Amino acid sequence: MFADVIIVVTLIVVLSYAGKEFKDHGSDLNTVSFMATWTDSIGFSVYAFEGIGLILPVQEITKKPEAYKTVVLYVFATCLILMVGFGLLTVSAWGDKLTTPLITDMLPDNTFCYIIKIFFCVNLIFSHPLQLYPAHIIIENMIYNGWPKSKKRQMSKNFTRTLLVGLTTIFTMSLGEKVDKFLSILGALTCTPIAFTFPALFHLKACAKTPGQKAFDSIIIAFSLVIQVYCTALGVINW
Repeated sequence: MFADVIIVVTLIVVLSYAGKEFKDHGSDLNTVSFMATWTDSIGFSVYAFEGIGLILPVQEITKKPEAYKTVVLYVFATCLILMVGFGLLTVSAWGDKLTTPLITDMLPDNTFCYIIKIFFCVNLIFSHPLQLYPAHIIIENMIYNGWPKSKKRQMSKNFTRTLLVGLTTIFTMSLGEKVDKFLSILGALTCTPIAFTFPALFHLKACAKTPGQKAFDSIIIAFSLVIQVYCTALGVINW
């Protein structure tokens, strides 16, 4: 809840300053060259589907599973509006002055904005280890499979978790201003199968009965493979 509140507050603050900048100076959208990196936006957008695998597990523990489909639809619509609206407004407000992946860099230097940045950093510090939890489980099942529960096993797991958090932090810092390009390549290469290829393939094998359903699934699979190869290749070329 703390992380969600901080994210919402940060969104409101950034959008408020972006709206003020847009009102005072008009649109700077014409200063941005979109054609050079439009493929990066596809990979980055697909990366937004990284949590798609949680939909079914969450449905199993909900109080009213029959209402879950409507909730998911509203969540997708909200995320779509926020991501597209946030991107358009901030790019229109600041244009080519957005030189780093951190949109908070555009906030003015005052005490209030520094407090927002500090809280946002605290949110990242606490949420990053949680985001790595699936990776921790996979690694621990490979390394510590068969180990009896003991203090040694617990401390060893703590060590590998700390090591993974530290390594990913150092790796991200080493990327510098190319974090967005890395996430674009990562999204195109690894998130495209999760978001599009596998669901369509599973539906084709398990549920599709009519020729129309099979054709639609096949089109999604083919399209996702094209996105995966094309956007990954261009992301590497434009690195």
